[in-house]
Amino acid sequence: MEVHHHPHIPKHAKPWKEYLLEGLMIFVAVTLGYGAENIREHYVETKKAIISAKNLYVDVTYDSIGYARNRLNRQKQDSCFNILNELYKTNSLDNNVATVYAAHGDIALRMLHTMNTMALDEVKNSGTLKFLESDELKVAIQKYASMGSGLKVRELREYNYIDKMVDPITISNFKFDYYRDITSNFSIINNKIVIKIPIPANLKILKKETLDWDNYIAIVGILQNIRASTDENYITPAQDQCHELLTLLRNYLIEHDALENTH
Repeated sequence: MEVHHHPHIPKHAKPWKEYLLEGLMIFVAVTLGYGAENIREHYVETKKAIISAKNLYVDVTYDSIGYARNRLNRQKQDSCFNILNELYKTNSLDNNVATVYAAHGDIALRMLHTMNTMALDEVKNSGTLKFLESDELKVAIQKYASMGSGLKVRELREYNYIDKMVDPITISNFKFDYYRDITSNFSIINNKIVIKIPIPANLKILKKETLDWDNYIAIVGILQNIRASTDENYITPAQDQCHELLTLLRNYLIEHDALENTH
């Protein structure tokens, strides 16, 4: 006959200290697990933040170069207007047609650096910003990002003016073949335009009877005023903030041994 053994059931409850110890051990285990998970998550997010900072450093570096090049190009446009204006004051525009071609061609160019926003948007929208271990860097990123919309508005302002006021003059009054070639083939020396390609003997302003020099100087002069406002109120502040952010990003990456291979 098969004998059944019944499990031994303790007749006495555990001492309360054993329950307390078991509860404490469970609490410690859960706390350590939670803490370990938080540490792992923080480590992963910090690494992601460093990668985002490296990408941003590359974009801001290119922005810095773009602003510097932009400033030189726009200074050249200012010089071209000043040369035209001096010719206008001395009633010499008709006698310096090649100079008018060169100066107008440069003034009519659309030159405004577009901020790189891909890495900026990634840092802002992914939540990476809170894992950057520098409050100063976070503030600099937010300030720089906020300037992008202003630059875009000014770009539209300038380009719309060129579209409506300057391009019609270009189309109606300048011979396209020479206009295209001369724009990239001149320099300014001692406040004078020096053209590097042969000047056709028959070069002229087309439909001269429709072009009033008073109106023309007013149109390009207003464009230069618009650009001056853009330079002072938007480009220069953005360039200054770009340089500040670049320095902070560089320091941050150096602190985390992550500056190499960022170019």
